[in-house]
Amino acid sequence: MDVAAKFSILVIIAALCLAGCGDAHSDYCRRGLAYAKRGEFDRAIACYDKAIGRDPWNAEAYANRGYVYYAKGEYDRAIANYSRAIELDPAYTRVYINRGDAYSMKAVYDRAVSDYTKALELNPRLAEVYDARGLARTAQGEFDRAISNFTVAIGLEPRNAKFYVHRATAYRDTGLYEQAWQDVRQAQKLGHAVDPEFLKRLREDSGRAQ
Repeated sequence: MDVAAKFSILVIIAALCLAGCGDAHSDYCRRGLAYAKRGEFDRAIACYDKAIGRDPWNAEAYANRGYVYYAKGEYDRAIANYSRAIELDPAYTRVYINRGDAYSMKAVYDRAVSDYTKALELNPRLAEVYDARGLARTAQGEFDRAISNFTVAIGLEPRNAKFYVHRATAYRDTGLYEQAWQDVRQAQKLGHAVDPEFLKRLREDSGRAQ
């Protein structure tokens, strides 16, 4: 995931968490978010350190600090913060997702799948999480399970082109080339520019000129 994408996730989620930081500590949360938006991660972390120092039972503060560590690429520290947030709030759906993402970045796919599964137990309508679990299953070589996850994601959000591309990849890897091409065409109909390298490989694998 590129830095811009990390910023996007960080800003959206941290903004949602501000209300949960508590009135006494929301100023530190706001400062932390402001620093993070500017890419001043160390200052952001210092703000969340202060928030946690004043209220060590605040799950949102640990979660926000985890987001910043994730954006820095410090996945072990991110996981440690997410884990503490989950200890304090075991029903914190978003943190299971984010910890799963951190595990995925470390290629620890079994733990990523476990966290995505827990998030889906808490909220089974999260298309992006089915997609993320499908990607983890693909990385594990469990293509049938990956396809099942992508199919559920598509059912929830049928106009999300990337889900079709991800399923096309799994179909290609299982030798189901016609299904892969169908998903590629659907993604293109939705306006998605499919990676030319992927198309080249799919043509070669399937023996099709186009």
